[in-house]
Amino acid sequence: MVLQLMALPAGLVLVVRSVLGPVCFVVAWGLMGLIAWNLVTSVRDGMDRASAMHKIPCANCRYFTNDYRLKCPIHPKSALSESAIDCTDFEHSGLM
Repeated sequence: MVLQLMALPAGLVLVVRSVLGPVCFVVAWGLMGLIAWNLVTSVRDGMDRASAMHKIPCANCRYFTNDYRLKCPIHPKSALSESAIDCTDFEHSGLM
């Protein structure tokens, strides 16, 4: 027994071709737009984070030890973190 496939009507093929082409075009460019938007927002968030991290004054402080066991003898828990940005005990070391 031979299996015979029915051919699709020509009108249906024409409708599918005329609809599927623009839909795929819009979906592809929509995905490209989402990827570009995601890249722009991640770069912007990274720049905001980097500028916040550059405001931490610990590396220029007189009390900074540069030792991973005890970075700061005055405030060891907040040393090199964002909570050290407005440190009241900061004294410039004069090295930089």
